[in-house]
Amino acid sequence: MRDRFALINVRRHTHVASTRASYVMPGVVGADFATPSGSLMLPAASHDPSANAYLDASRTVFIVISFEGPDRWSQAGGLGVRVTGLADSLAALGHEVHVFFIGDPERPGEETYNGVQLHRWSQWLSRHYRAGVYDGEEEKRADLTASLPSFVTEKVVIPAIRAGKVPIVLFEEWQTAECASLVSDHLHLTGLRDQAILAWNANNAYSFDRIDWPRLASSAMITTVSRYMRSIIRARGFDALVIPNGIPERLTRPMRPRELQQVRDAFAGMPFFFKMARWGNDKGWTQALDAMRLLRERDDNTLMVARAGGPNGAGGALESEGERRGLRVQSVDSPAEIPVAVESAKRGHTDVLNLRFGVTEELARGMYAAADGTLANSVSEPFGLVGLEAMAAGGLLYTGGTGEDYAVSGRNAVVLETLEPGEIADRAQELREDPDTAARIRRNARRRARDFRWECVAEVLVGRLRLQGLRQGLSTV
Repeated sequence: MRDRFALINVRRHTHVASTRASYVMPGVVGADFATPSGSLMLPAASHDPSANAYLDASRTVFIVISFEGPDRWSQAGGLGVRVTGLADSLAALGHEVHVFFIGDPERPGEETYNGVQLHRWSQWLSRHYRAGVYDGEEEKRADLTASLPSFVTEKVVIPAIRAGKVPIVLFEEWQTAECASLVSDHLHLTGLRDQAILAWNANNAYSFDRIDWPRLASSAMITTVSRYMRSIIRARGFDALVIPNGIPERLTRPMRPRELQQVRDAFAGMPFFFKMARWGNDKGWTQALDAMRLLRERDDNTLMVARAGGPNGAGGALESEGERRGLRVQSVDSPAEIPVAVESAKRGHTDVLNLRFGVTEELARGMYAAADGTLANSVSEPFGLVGLEAMAAGGLLYTGGTGEDYAVSGRNAVVLETLEPGEIADRAQELREDPDTAARIRRNARRRARDFRWECVAEVLVGRLRLQGLRQGLSTV
């Protein structure tokens, strides 16, 4: 047994020595995903045409491993949306794609949807923990770690290699870190480690203290979604590629005039800010509410429309925190109630509308586009998907300036420099007095968001993986 694990360690460290050497290559692992002009940049291609062809769709098998996934039951935040968008885009490019995730216990164990092969894992546990993907998280994580690596290696990865294809295994978030190392171990034992590309991605810093970083870094290429997240990983002594999140192409299409007009009609010319975020100290709710209080003190009649808590939440402490600041908060339980609540606000009876229903994609886009500003002002934001979606709809985005690499202050967004509520209030009043600048920012926002369509991001990802594979010698396979 000792000799067996010694062999694993020798092979692992031999492999990582060749890949870590690439960390100092300019324009490769340490490179940002954006050019100075702001557009996404694909990695430089090799001058050898045969080398560039080895990751053609006909020669690849993508395997995505994640807690969250495409099922609505399996989505608690942005991770499930990311996995779905990435998998669908890779499939649309012609790649064979498998997604292993903690799936809805009432759905089939395996199913093909949108060209993606879905594998719902740990369903036997999900039948006991039915409150969603993270109910019984520790038990599900343990089951995933114990059972999935050998299955994926033996049933998907090795058969792909034997068929002359390149398996690419993408692991998401801290729950899969040990999984990545175990898949690497299995492949080392069979002598096939260099025939597969393994990458582990961090969307946020949750449970970073539970990750065995040296083991993970020696097992897989580490990626993350923003330069801000990369700096957090570097603080732990390891490097990471920056490959951003994406949004579906449909979110970059112009709003239907009729749908946008319906939202504008509901507010009948009343200025308003829109904020939709999980209720938490890191989401900038304190700054946003204090800014509203300050605007009211300046006799500014801007209304705040807020959706807090999550898909099915009731708003967290929004009502009590608003009233503590002297803001009058009115609950709204359906979209049909919005015009009535706005009339109350016009009569001076309401300062904040607390949306206590699930906001649809269509309504959210209308809010982004019609609002005088979208407050995505998180104190600490790994990437900021809401901000990017707001920009895609032509929204005037206010962002906190941590992981939102897509935002350039004064060009396509308002990037806040402080946590002072006065900064929001001041910028709001400045832009209201300068509608031409506000309109220009909105136009630039829509153009910038198009660079982050999943089809663009997927091509960037494949390009980065191509470079990794070349360093492993895969072009000769």
